[in-house]
Amino acid sequence: MTQLVSDFVSIKPSEILHLKETPSLSASWHQWSQAEIDALMLAYAARRPLLVRGEPGTGKTQLARAAADFLGWWLHVETIHPRFEPHELLYRFDAVRRLADAQARESKLNDHDYWKPGVLWKAYGWDSALPFLGADEKDPGKPKGHVVLIDEIDKADSDLPNSLLEILSQRSFRVEPVKEPIGGPSVQAPLVVVTTNEERELPAAFLRRCIVLSLAADTDYVEWLKSRGTAHFGALQGVKGREQATLDDAVLRKAAEQLVIDREAIGKLNLSKPGLAEYLDLLYALKELFPGAVDSSARTAAQLEWLDRLSAYGYLKHAIEDPNNPAHQRAQANARLKKPEAAN
Repeated sequence: MTQLVSDFVSIKPSEILHLKETPSLSASWHQWSQAEIDALMLAYAARRPLLVRGEPGTGKTQLARAAADFLGWWLHVETIHPRFEPHELLYRFDAVRRLADAQARESKLNDHDYWKPGVLWKAYGWDSALPFLGADEKDPGKPKGHVVLIDEIDKADSDLPNSLLEILSQRSFRVEPVKEPIGGPSVQAPLVVVTTNEERELPAAFLRRCIVLSLAADTDYVEWLKSRGTAHFGALQGVKGREQATLDDAVLRKAAEQLVIDREAIGKLNLSKPGLAEYLDLLYALKELFPGAVDSSARTAAQLEWLDRLSAYGYLKHAIEDPNNPAHQRAQANARLKKPEAAN
């Protein structure tokens, strides 16, 4: 039998990866799916960016972090906003600071002080980026490889994905303060992960250069949510500190069932629906309110009671005017306050 050569082939579907805490990210858990493994294998082997589609809260951003952790590569993250300029993926130049320094000094300025490498410069040309990095970015040792996350690319207009076409095709580019081209055939290509919430249609030419993964929940959304909850709060054999569940199965299921009810009510109004992110937020809150490695029956009962009281605040985030909508009725019930008792 011919052996498949890929770093990702050793990952098993439903396997859970512990993502350790970093200075900028809290600890988390990632449960691999077969679709994620296959898409990463293809993108990695084809040296193409992986475009990850899906509604907010389906784990698109975490996939890049999980891939970097599994490979032992460095992760570089850029979150896109509506005013983001395409060149910022390559570099930023602080012209305002340079002008202020020029007016305040008589000595010659060092332009290196005003250039800041972007995520693609660092990923394609780490050695050339080093002289321009701050002390906090110069981690000891040389990275084995780089994963680049371009998060929420649909927040920008079409200029941004269009600007990436040549870079992704040639896998090289130039920036002014460096004489030699950055990247090229001799440089180990980074794994580029791009996410979209589908708020804006992406150019066809950009899509043709991507491997595309659509992340969506299974048909049984309750079971899909519950499996993700188990990855974070269930017992994991052989994992230190996870020998016993920190939330009971009944809590995971009740929170998932309530989310599905609220999603259906919100979906009828064509509003953005709560999802996995809101589900995990509620579960983390219930765990913090009732700490303990093992859930007793009394603790579980208390968590279920508070789940009923708190879930509307985490799941229902829109002002709903339709009095016949179940989400409106639930939000109104939570908003009612008891009248203060008359003073004696």
